[in-house]
Amino acid sequence: MNAVPRPFVSTQQPRYRRPAASSRLGETRLRASTRVTSISSAVVGQKVTRLNSSRRPTPIWLQTLLLMQRGSDILAFVLVGATLTIYSWTVYNQQQWGQEYRKLETLQRNERELTKTNEVMKNQLAQQAESPATGLINPTQANTIILPPATESQPYRASLKKTSKPEPMAKTPLGY
Repeated sequence: MNAVPRPFVSTQQPRYRRPAASSRLGETRLRASTRVTSISSAVVGQKVTRLNSSRRPTPIWLQTLLLMQRGSDILAFVLVGATLTIYSWTVYNQQQWGQEYRKLETLQRNERELTKTNEVMKNQLAQQAESPATGLINPTQANTIILPPATESQPYRASLKKTSKPEPMAKTPLGY
């Protein structure tokens, strides 16, 4: 096989030509279309061969550089993915923290309002208790009621003694 180009001889008839008064653009198009048609008809029966048929092995240093390039591409892809993941996680956490902080501030404000309301109610109750129209009196020794201590009943002591029997100890330990 020979890779040298062969001279081309057209066997086709030239296409319709315009009169000599036509523009140069039309002539250029006509020549180009004739050339393409004639090249394609000449190449139909030939087999395409490689120009560089003797393949030399790739040098080790070039293989190493190609391997390093692939590795760095993969590493860059992983690092970009990790960076985007960490960034999105950080943004999400900041948003969550902001929402929870707003909730905390709202709860603290509600707690202050409840404490204030509770103290106002205590003050109102104290003022109502001091007024003579309520019928309340100040506690003294004379109006204090003393109750005697309650005696324990027998059934309670008997049931306590029955249920308080110690269980026998196991001879082997349950665990260490």
